[in-house]
Amino acid sequence: MEQVKLTLSWRIGLPQWETDTEFEKLLALLREHRSVVDEVALFETITHHFYIPLETYAPRMELAAKRLDAFRRAGIRSAGINVLCTIGHLNEAWSYMPPLPAQAIVGHDGSVSTGCVCPNTPEMRTYVRAKYELVARARPDFIWVDDDIRMHHHGVTWGCFCPTCLALFAQRSGRAYTREELVKAFDVPDQGRVRELWVEQNIASIESLMAECREAIRRVDPRIGIGLMTAGAEWTTYSGQAFDRWFAALGATKARPGGGFYDDATPIGMFGKALSCGRQRALLPPSVRDVQYELENFPYQRLKKSATAVVDECSLALAYGLNGVAFNMLGMTADCEDSLPWVRAIPVARPAWERWVTNAAGLPVVGLWPAWSSRLMARRAVRPGESWLGWAPPHHNIGVPNVLGEIGLPLAAEQSGCGVVLCGRIAEIYSDDELKGMLAGGVLMDTTALEVLAERGLGHLTGVRLAQRLDNGLRERFSNDALNGRAANEVRDARIEFWGDAKGMGDVLEPIAGGVRVLTTIEDYFSKPRGPGMTAFENELGGRVVVMGYAPWMFLQSVRKRLQLQNVADWISRDAMPVRVEEPVRLVPVARMSADRKRGAVMLLNAGMDPVTEATVHLRMEAGPVRVQAIGRRGSHLPAAPEAGGIRITLRDMEPWGIRMVFVGGAEGRS
Repeated sequence: MEQVKLTLSWRIGLPQWETDTEFEKLLALLREHRSVVDEVALFETITHHFYIPLETYAPRMELAAKRLDAFRRAGIRSAGINVLCTIGHLNEAWSYMPPLPAQAIVGHDGSVSTGCVCPNTPEMRTYVRAKYELVARARPDFIWVDDDIRMHHHGVTWGCFCPTCLALFAQRSGRAYTREELVKAFDVPDQGRVRELWVEQNIASIESLMAECREAIRRVDPRIGIGLMTAGAEWTTYSGQAFDRWFAALGATKARPGGGFYDDATPIGMFGKALSCGRQRALLPPSVRDVQYELENFPYQRLKKSATAVVDECSLALAYGLNGVAFNMLGMTADCEDSLPWVRAIPVARPAWERWVTNAAGLPVVGLWPAWSSRLMARRAVRPGESWLGWAPPHHNIGVPNVLGEIGLPLAAEQSGCGVVLCGRIAEIYSDDELKGMLAGGVLMDTTALEVLAERGLGHLTGVRLAQRLDNGLRERFSNDALNGRAANEVRDARIEFWGDAKGMGDVLEPIAGGVRVLTTIEDYFSKPRGPGMTAFENELGGRVVVMGYAPWMFLQSVRKRLQLQNVADWISRDAMPVRVEEPVRLVPVARMSADRKRGAVMLLNAGMDPVTEATVHLRMEAGPVRVQAIGRRGSHLPAAPEAGGIRITLRDMEPWGIRMVFVGGAEGRS
């Protein structure tokens, strides 16, 4: 088995190490919790503003060198520096910070950032090289490059359209554009090449900058480890997310996938962030083996997030294939009163996390794959009247299908052979051959995706066409098809006049091939049928396709709708879905299983306020010894009953927002 160790890292704010008094308090805190301090990283600035004069920065790095030595004397094995700003994050403190020494980022609308600079000018590169050389001279074990490595949301929404970048694009495209001309060209439907070339320029700008950072660090000390923090595709893929190229250019072997989950007012948001981090992990080159989740509690206020949420979100991130956690939660002073409950929860959680990381090593995440690509922005179509730089959910929002995971269908961060989810217009970005490959397997889709397939001449592989688009006064009635089971004749009313992604979603389907199974019928409030609302079809390629025409992504939480979707997922995957929870409880699963299904690790989160007194869990894998682990408890063996397609176990007494880890086969299952 691949040997992977858990790494717990702590990110330290400048005010906590800048004075001797605060630093001694910090050391005392870290000594008290030494068992969970594998690594520390010093933030080298307090502001997200790009520019700090080098005459100010140099003595700060001399002090950082002393602090790093102090950490090592305290027994901390790895101590480094987190460079917060390489481009700049946003407009912050510009009214009293020194003026930018290089061209500021220019937005598509002509707006100019007050805190972030274009990554392509010689002046910027000269400063960045000097800055990273100073950081390297502080003798860190590693240097983190933070997630301002992007070309979007730098105080301007979309960058950079400065003269330097426009000149580079003229060389790339073979034509000179003014900013206004280029933005206008982006919105011309047949100018896909211009859009792709612009994203390629964004990728190349970052790739070149990363190479400069690497050269500056290596010039001082080639032994220093390098890491890069990344941003999720749910935000946007305007920057191209070309992690293979960026990590290679930087020489990075550490990664820190990021995203936003800053409070637990809506706690299920932690699942979306964990899935996003799993997607980022899936893009990493194989040479990157130290992958740390960013636990982000900024601005560090205790009442914004519970210790339970902290443990849960870190656990989910580990479930999705990360093998470490970088804690950004100590606040801005070493008193740490706000963060103490969070800090004290980590030693309790560590044994379970270590067990998970060890036993899940090398196991891919398995489940339905909501289709997405790092080239989504580059390749997506623009239709007349649309703006490429506009945000148009749900048509290109890869997070919409997350609701399937929230009701208990395991979701994968990359294609795993269990079926594909096509949401909105994501299908636009794939070639015909890629789409045929999906349709030869199992696909769950909405009617917007159906329209895209029809435009590409692939609609016949779904068995239906969009017959009529209705938008009010409708509900759906379940048929007596076997896929509905005991949900037959159930009525689901999503009140499509009212709500978000369900609003106006009453699309009537029409079979265009024999063998189409009608799973639901759309009807009015007086039970008058209007036509099929959900269908299942096995096509000529051998693929199984289910099309949803009525409120596909909202109000799926009813007992019968959940049951129907579980049956549908099993059908399109030919019973390859890795885990199924029988009772209608709020257990969110993440499944990791070997290709031969002889070894597995399944994490289940009780994402509800009620305890789960009993849950029957079906695991689609070979019979083997089973062990269950909870946070802060000893692991125990569980009896497993063999059944068709796998084994069945029963979990009991799961506390609200509690975690259970189930290990099947392997050393852990036998221990």
